[in-house]
Amino acid sequence: AQSMKETIKYDSCDENNWDVNSDGKYPISNACGQLKQSYQDYKCENGTEHFQCEVDPNMEMEASTHAHWYGAPGPLFCGP
Repeated sequence: AQSMKETIKYDSCDENNWDVNSDGKYPISNACGQLKQSYQDYKCENGTEHFQCEVDPNMEMEASTHAHWYGAPGPLFCGP
């Protein structure tokens, strides 16, 4: 539901970088998990493990869209 809301509201198909630190800045680590999450550590529930992929430590990804509100950071990027 959250991703659908952001897709419509911000015309974005990627996750928006919105978690700011105590200095009011958007940390680059948000690409690996916002709100102190670790996206690479997410696991599928029992019985759905066949949907799970191995972590590729050499993979690089850059979002193709991002939010355009005043002061919004650019697209998220994750890589080694």
